[in-house]
Amino acid sequence: MVEAPPKLQSAAAATSWPELLAPFDLSRLRSTLSGGPLTPRRLARLLALPLSPSTSLLLLQWYAASHPTLSSLPLRPLLAAADADPERALSLLESIPSSHLPPIRESLLIPLLRSLAPGRALHLLDQLPRRFAVTPSFRSYNTVLAALARADCHTDVLGLYHRMVHRDRVPPTTFTFGIAARALCRLGRADEALVMLRSMARHGCIPDTVLYQTVIHALCAQGGVNEAATLLDEMFLMGCSADTQTFNDIVHGLCTLGRLREAARLVDRMLVRGCVPNSMTYGFLLQGLCRARQVDEARTMLGRVPELNVVLFNTVIGGCLSDGKLTEATELYEIMGSKGCPPDVHTFSILIHGFCKRGEVGSAMRVLREMEDKGCAPNMVTYTILLHSFCRKGMWDDIREMLEVLSAKGLSMNSQGYNGMIYAVCKEGRMDDARTLMQEMKCKGYKPDICTYNTIIYHLCKNDQIEEAEYLFENLLDEGVVANGITYNTLIHALLRKGSLKDAINLANDMVLHGCSLDVVTYNGLIKALCRDGNVDRSVALLTEMTENGIKPNNVTYNLLVSELCKNRRVRDALELSKEMLNQGLTPDIVTYNTLINGLCKMGWMRAALNLLEKLQSEDVCADIITYNILISWHCKARFFDDANMLLNRAVADGITPNERTWGIMVPNFARKPLSFLSDEVEGH
Repeated sequence: MVEAPPKLQSAAAATSWPELLAPFDLSRLRSTLSGGPLTPRRLARLLALPLSPSTSLLLLQWYAASHPTLSSLPLRPLLAAADADPERALSLLESIPSSHLPPIRESLLIPLLRSLAPGRALHLLDQLPRRFAVTPSFRSYNTVLAALARADCHTDVLGLYHRMVHRDRVPPTTFTFGIAARALCRLGRADEALVMLRSMARHGCIPDTVLYQTVIHALCAQGGVNEAATLLDEMFLMGCSADTQTFNDIVHGLCTLGRLREAARLVDRMLVRGCVPNSMTYGFLLQGLCRARQVDEARTMLGRVPELNVVLFNTVIGGCLSDGKLTEATELYEIMGSKGCPPDVHTFSILIHGFCKRGEVGSAMRVLREMEDKGCAPNMVTYTILLHSFCRKGMWDDIREMLEVLSAKGLSMNSQGYNGMIYAVCKEGRMDDARTLMQEMKCKGYKPDICTYNTIIYHLCKNDQIEEAEYLFENLLDEGVVANGITYNTLIHALLRKGSLKDAINLANDMVLHGCSLDVVTYNGLIKALCRDGNVDRSVALLTEMTENGIKPNNVTYNLLVSELCKNRRVRDALELSKEMLNQGLTPDIVTYNTLINGLCKMGWMRAALNLLEKLQSEDVCADIITYNILISWHCKARFFDDANMLLNRAVADGITPNERTWGIMVPNFARKPLSFLSDEVEGH
């Protein structure tokens, strides 16, 4: 037997079938067959030889080209050889006239569908009914679905699934549902995968363990922990068993949500089901306890873990330090070695960070020396923690000394490390030091990026150093750094606070020209500034521009405009705007209603204002003392003293306590009136 295929560039290179067999020691066969033409029977005898798949394909290709008038061609060897060269097999199959094709069973085409690239397999599936008179069953569809899934073509998987089930009415199998549900999960649509799983019964299919586990994992990853826990119960009812990873998915989700008791109960169920918790299970529980500041419980649980590792110790040590329990963290660090878990670089970095956070830089340096004495090499994270702490304390000599140490060890600060140091000094308000660090960064060969500039510009604006921020912004552009939305929005907000509306608008226009989008906070700032300048129509136009640009307004946006419209006695427009809020999916809050009530009263429409007060209850909005103060004040101005008194009584009855402003309205207006008509409730106050 010879396995190597003949070295032919193409089928056209062979002039006769004996030449195709030249590399083989088949002299007796050649002498037997050389006396007559190659008939289908003789071809079948040749293909029954132990030839390589490529050789079989070459023979078939030569035979089809040399015998165009034959009525049929033996296809079983062709399809059996598809694994070796599926593209050649498909090309040969497609080149054969339909009149020469014998009846083909679907089972013969499955290996070819499985071997082809996903796109070509899908193309062949489309050809089966028309070209080969084969009605594809679930086997063909499942084969192509699997090929698409292996290529991560998840959207195409779903398209073919819907075509199979809804258009072609091919009954799906559990395998079909498994591939489609996995595609939904990979696309972040775990809720739809759950609906699909629940619909399987209508098609006579039952979910298997793998399908349940796939959907549970995706639900937990996408925030559907409750649904995942319910599906786990359903999984058990259906007689499926869960593995440790499935339990861990739900334990992790519950711990992330702070539902630690439920997570602990689920671990108990793991044990009852004969599923042994692993280090990840305990790690999730310990993380949850530390996040919930239940550090003592975390330490107790750590002592009960069957197989300890350094990661579990690091989790609890970090939790102790976050909770300010440095002594307990140090105790855990000291017993790690005796438990077979020597501290690693992460342990030391966590301890150093804890000391630095408390301002104990000396203790942090002691841990660094101890770390090196134990043969554990600090990494850039360790050094960066210390450098940030030095920056906060202004220890510039120590910074330069540590940078020299880094250089001697072949390590160097990168842009991210410098950005962290710059952020640390900016947070302390030391802007000159920040600029010094940026210059040093350039000297070391690192170009400041947009994060560097945004950090310094933000803190300059925060410190009301607008001119310096604008200068740095111009320098940013000169350095070839592209400003982003954060850069522009920071400067626009600062200019609006300064009262430079024109400059802010110019910068906003420049921002749009450079392809950056204004955010809702920037729009609100511009609207507020325009309202302050009395440009209410321009403010409303800006609201329209927001929605057209896909920026959703919020309550602040509408409250600003409603207030300005009411100030300009355009209360009807303000009421229309409050209705538009509802259309945008927003709910008017008490600020909105108080503004509208004040506007109605200002127009003298007392009855409408009282009607709006009655509406608050149906809208689940609670009136406050400001609401009543507005109504009482306007009723007193209109000399409706009885109504003002009634409103005060109602406020007290609703549990709202009158404040100094309330009495400041009531007393002057009622000073010349007898007080006998005030209710007992008011007298009690």
